[in-house]
Amino acid sequence: MIAFKHTAAAAAAIVLLAGCGAGATSSNAAVSVTTSPVVRTDIVSRQQLPGTLTYAGSYTVVNQAGPGVFTTVPIPGAVVTRGQVLYRVNGQAITLFYGEAPAWRTLAAGAAPGTDINELQANLVALGFAPSALKVDNYFDQFTAVAVKHWQSSLGLPQTGVVHPGDAIYMPGPIRVTSVESSAGVSAEPGQPFLQATSTVHTVLVQLSVDLEPFVKVGDTTSVAMPDGHTTASGVVASIGTVAVAPANSNQDGPPHGASVLMTITLTDPAVAGTLDLAPVSVGIIHEVHKGVLAVPVTALLAQPDGTYAVAVVTSGQRHIVRVTTGLFDDRGLIEVSGDQLSEGLLVEVPTA
Repeated sequence: MIAFKHTAAAAAAIVLLAGCGAGATSSNAAVSVTTSPVVRTDIVSRQQLPGTLTYAGSYTVVNQAGPGVFTTVPIPGAVVTRGQVLYRVNGQAITLFYGEAPAWRTLAAGAAPGTDINELQANLVALGFAPSALKVDNYFDQFTAVAVKHWQSSLGLPQTGVVHPGDAIYMPGPIRVTSVESSAGVSAEPGQPFLQATSTVHTVLVQLSVDLEPFVKVGDTTSVAMPDGHTTASGVVASIGTVAVAPANSNQDGPPHGASVLMTITLTDPAVAGTLDLAPVSVGIIHEVHKGVLAVPVTALLAQPDGTYAVAVVTSGQRHIVRVTTGLFDDRGLIEVSGDQLSEGLLVEVPTA
């Protein structure tokens, strides 16, 4: 039985084979043919699943400056990187720094050691404001104060050498603004959430049926068919959720059907996604693998009147029909075949491309 299910290419192959039925026992003079060798290889069958191409991460930016008035806010879609001004309150620039923890205290000479000082120093060094003598550690020393003054000078701020919690916003990396809940001229209060953002790294989200979960694991490779219809990107399964969610239209009175978990895929080459967001994609996950089997191009198959398949083997210029048993089909256009008269290296007829 041919395992043509699960791939769009397989559907096209079925149509192709149906059209080849007339050539089951004799060469069709209207079709130009060539030969291709029988190969021994691994055949990988993929299950195609719908997915969504989007950006990883979801962040809420909380204003810590003020009270005052927002004088500058970013626009949705803006990308902000380390050291750039994210917004302004009362004309004062609030910049983006990279770090995992939010700023929570005033940092100045004499401050108790802490990892927040380490993060501040790392940003000042990365931005080129630190003197060579500055060590990135947990201590706010005189060299750290000098670096802070250089940073403040670049922003046109008073060079105090003191950093207040509202002077910078810490995020894990560059951010992409998705929505802004305030506008210039609106009151800015400390602790006010006013901006939503994501990372700048694309990810693919798939609702994976719990029936397919046993076939997939973190680290598996995947293929992602992009929305343009001709680009296919490679990806890696980054995470698989552990909480199953039933579909919205499921019967609440009975057992859940069609439950799924969220699977996250990281693109091997993020650049292939461009600037697309919330775009539909098709994700191919490995469903079954047959290792070291004989395979031929699917176009070599000849449909027989009894519903079976054969190939035309060419030996010393002579053509003869050999019946085959088919197996898995893969996205390279190869299909697994077996038969007593088949061996690796034999030449079979295929239509000329």
